[in-house]
Amino acid sequence: MAHKVYIPARYVLVFSIFLIYTIMHCQRSVLNVAIIAMVNHSAISSMYNTTSSKECPAKSQQNSTSTYKEGSYVWTQPTQGIILGGEYYGFVIAELVGGTITFLFGPKKTFIISSFLSSIFCILTPFCADVGVSVISLCQAIFGFGQGLVFYGSLTLLGRWSPENEKSTLSSVSFSGMQLGTFVGLITTGYVCQHIGWPFSFYTFGVCGIVFSLCVTFTVYDRPQEHPRISDKELTFLNECVTNITSTETKLNIPWKQILTSRIVWILAMTKICLGFGYFTILTKIPSYLEIILHFPIQQNGIVSALVYSVDCIAIFISGFIADFIKSRKYLSITNIRKLCEIIATCGPALCILAISFLGCEKTNIIICLMIGMGCFGFYISGDVAIVLDLAPEFAGVIFGLTDSLYNAAGIFSPYVAGVILDKNEGDMIQWSYVFYMISSAYILGGVIFIFGATAKVQPWATINTDNKKQDNN
Repeated sequence: MAHKVYIPARYVLVFSIFLIYTIMHCQRSVLNVAIIAMVNHSAISSMYNTTSSKECPAKSQQNSTSTYKEGSYVWTQPTQGIILGGEYYGFVIAELVGGTITFLFGPKKTFIISSFLSSIFCILTPFCADVGVSVISLCQAIFGFGQGLVFYGSLTLLGRWSPENEKSTLSSVSFSGMQLGTFVGLITTGYVCQHIGWPFSFYTFGVCGIVFSLCVTFTVYDRPQEHPRISDKELTFLNECVTNITSTETKLNIPWKQILTSRIVWILAMTKICLGFGYFTILTKIPSYLEIILHFPIQQNGIVSALVYSVDCIAIFISGFIADFIKSRKYLSITNIRKLCEIIATCGPALCILAISFLGCEKTNIIICLMIGMGCFGFYISGDVAIVLDLAPEFAGVIFGLTDSLYNAAGIFSPYVAGVILDKNEGDMIQWSYVFYMISSAYILGGVIFIFGATAKVQPWATINTDNKKQDNN
């Protein structure tokens, strides 16, 4: 008689988070490529009396303009920066109020409803673009609000379901969906924009997000104790191995004073600001760099951008296994493991992006540098992200939200600052070099702050709501 195959409930949960992260980042990546097809570059060039870059050969430029017509929106580089940064306003708001919302409604409802909300506003984006810059920016802000709450809910779920020796692995598997989503979103958007029309890229991923949100309703639960299909063996295992977590849904008093005055929380916050400034500049401006300077057609632009983030996806996936392997063999302390991963995540992109400034028109080498740089950045999942689970598992969502709100606040300003630099002449390599210097400096500063200030020790205020403490209060 064949034995029934049992999949642990925590793995199903992690896969569900992975799927939602994938579709959410598909939605987030659409505008970064679609905006190339939405904007009328010829009209902008005539306004500023500038021309497209002639410093690099434009062999494919003629083909690229003949396969799809230019868009109807006359958005300058600073205006594009405002639109691209719109979603991060919503992110910041979500992460400031996300802790309260998550503890009020529970992480499951927060996770599912917010992913549904962002999907609706993804679909509405093309209609908002026709109305005006302020309306599409507001649409992006609400879209970002939904996306921000997704992370709050998921981090709280991971904190409640992750055994001590699986934290890095489960978080890296979950978060690898971000880069997979970016990969799929970029490559699909490039194809859709060239062959079907840019609005359909928003419609496609919006509808997929709605379907995915409904599906995970049956696979995600707030706590192991509430899961209707979890085995007794796994439940016992999780009760023993998931530390500093309450076993029932109780009203928790979030130690706001201790969190807001915690040295390590501020170290993480400053690290996040620097990494966000670098990452979001790359995410929002590299597609424009590939189109304006290197003259990649929009479909090829999407493919190249996707290849860059595919390496990031792989690195995120394997970094957790590497970190947990080092931890299991006790080669390094948990703190030093987090710092090692963060060194890779910051120094790698800084050096590779800096190198692009000196490569001129060497397209192949530029793409290789981008791939290596973003591959290294993937180790941040086992660095500044996983350390949140080490510091305060029960309040992982709260701390992640506070620090990540600053990470996303950098996303508000970085596209605009880059746009101001490029507005002088977006076809000038020197102006793009200034942007690359800015990115490299941000990554280096973030790495230095983390290396000299971070610790992975459980904080005293993070244990006040465990079962043992609860018994003492009775």
